[in-house]
Amino acid sequence: MKIYSKLKRFPLGSIHAEGFLKEQMLIGKDGICGHLHELEPQMIADPYVNRTYVEAWDKVAQLGWGGEISANYWTGYIQYAFTLNDEEMIKTATNWVNAMMKKQRDDGYLGTYDEEDAPKYDDYNAWSSTCAMRGLIAFYEATGREDVIEAVHRCMLWFCNTWTGDKKTCYVGQGIIEGMIFTYYHTGDERLVAFAEEYLEFLCKRDVFKISYKSMLKDDYFYNSNHGAGMGVNLRLPALVYSATGKEEYLKASLRKTGQVLEKSNQLSGSPVSVTEYLGPVSSTTETEYCSYAFYNCTYSYFNFITGDPYYGDLMERMFYNGAQGARKKDEKAIAYLNAPNQIFATMTSSSSMGDMQVYAPCYPTSCCPVNAVAVIPEFIRGMLLCDNDDNVYVSAYGPCSLNYKDISIREKTNYPFRNSVVFEISCEKEFAMNLKVPMWSKGYTVKINGEKLDAVVCDNGYVTVARKWEKGDEIEISFKAEVEIIKVDDTDGAAKYPMAIRYGALLFAYHIPEKWEPIKGNPMTELPEGWSWFDVNPDFKEADVEDLHEMIGSRRYQFSWNVALDENLSPEDVTVEELPESGYVWANPMIKLHTHCYKAPYLCAPYQSKTLEPNKEYQYVTDKLPLVLEPYGCTNLRITYFPKADLENKKEK
Repeated sequence: MKIYSKLKRFPLGSIHAEGFLKEQMLIGKDGICGHLHELEPQMIADPYVNRTYVEAWDKVAQLGWGGEISANYWTGYIQYAFTLNDEEMIKTATNWVNAMMKKQRDDGYLGTYDEEDAPKYDDYNAWSSTCAMRGLIAFYEATGREDVIEAVHRCMLWFCNTWTGDKKTCYVGQGIIEGMIFTYYHTGDERLVAFAEEYLEFLCKRDVFKISYKSMLKDDYFYNSNHGAGMGVNLRLPALVYSATGKEEYLKASLRKTGQVLEKSNQLSGSPVSVTEYLGPVSSTTETEYCSYAFYNCTYSYFNFITGDPYYGDLMERMFYNGAQGARKKDEKAIAYLNAPNQIFATMTSSSSMGDMQVYAPCYPTSCCPVNAVAVIPEFIRGMLLCDNDDNVYVSAYGPCSLNYKDISIREKTNYPFRNSVVFEISCEKEFAMNLKVPMWSKGYTVKINGEKLDAVVCDNGYVTVARKWEKGDEIEISFKAEVEIIKVDDTDGAAKYPMAIRYGALLFAYHIPEKWEPIKGNPMTELPEGWSWFDVNPDFKEADVEDLHEMIGSRRYQFSWNVALDENLSPEDVTVEELPESGYVWANPMIKLHTHCYKAPYLCAPYQSKTLEPNKEYQYVTDKLPLVLEPYGCTNLRITYFPKADLENKKEK
């Protein structure tokens, strides 16, 4: 068996969270990550183990949605448990795996469509099954339990033997290709690869959603052609088949289409755009479905080990440290199904496209987004470190973690991305290479070993390589030079207002609108217990008010503090970086802020709006010059990130 990937992942459980990432995971254990199966048992706990379904859904939805949602939760939970190295969670994960496997049929099928009259060729049968297989494969990689991978193998062969010819589907069912390839990694069964290739050719004949590998090779790009989050899965499928076949056309297709999505449908926060959940153009108010963070993060992580290109680690960092954090309540007890770069409200009525989906909630009547929020953190952490066949270590994304694999023991100490230096403590005696990514945003770097500067250059593979016989207590430090970037946002196909944004290092910055969290009953499928709630999140007018902005209409403030615009000639020299001491949880108490100036734009927003709207013009009427303080995007829930441009030629002092 030959695998064509340049690198490979460490087994689940080899990399553990440390520092602020561990703190976030501990908070999440007490939040939705550890308790969703209790909050919504019909939708999340039961589908694979008790075969009970959500009564409010029709039969096929019960089988498919329930299977998808439950499987994605437990896949995330399994990875969460082993990444946090939490015995209690590992025990719960093990109980689910054991209970699920007892339901495997004699013919090998291991999904939720097991009733005699179930529509076994339904699209969601393959999709929900592969979601579940991802969890079982992860569990096998963490534990080495052969009965688990054998069960997955039998299930994959059921699809090979049953979904023959034109019995395949083309909306989400093709996701089963992923299960086929990962099972092949562990079994070497060529039948699985043959099925995956056959499926890729089938999609070329059924290409209504523009997801075949041949379609991906074309220059065409169609908004509304495919589910935005689902595209995050579809992008990786040809590349995965390449990893088992070496056929370059498959890899080229995946990477080419990914580049198009990044260019056309990706916010500066790393957030893929979802307009009513389908691919859409960039603008300040187009939304992102939270599922996208899990699916694209996973895809970038796979591209990392398949191609060996650390560029995809940059994409992981951009999305995880910005977009994915900006839609999580900081106590990890709620997320927003949809969120946007400019968001003044997150309420039952604020979404521009899908009803109550901007509201913050621990679960929704269809809880695909909360369950995927569970996987985001552990999958990011697992993807930070990779290795080659000689056990050399590759650092493709940065953050506090530890690695214990065979006789290699390393601890990564850092507050990256809030600081731009990283220290690796070596706790083993072994000869191997440390390959350190230099982010694309970095304007320079220094490498030190035990405090002494090392002359190190970036190799052709994009890494700085330091190879030596390591001793216990050795330290290697890499520091990056960050500069403020003033960015003109290309929203040509969206609003065509070309707003401005500010980035520093791996972080995108935003004006943080103080939030007022109002607990509401919401519309949960199952009544929430004490201590859990849905939330309307409104701007705190009193806190957000700025000196001299006291004009009133009734009890509402007219000249809101977020009614501001930037000088389009603003330069990086006009921005000051303030590094703050660590003070509590980093996502609630930012360690870094930016200071610059803006102009009051008194008529930017209408006084009675309840949705965040695009500005009416590209250039805004402005008056007074004001100070502007910006925080990391991920530290906010309400914010202005894309700033309109000030019409300084017609500026009037007030």
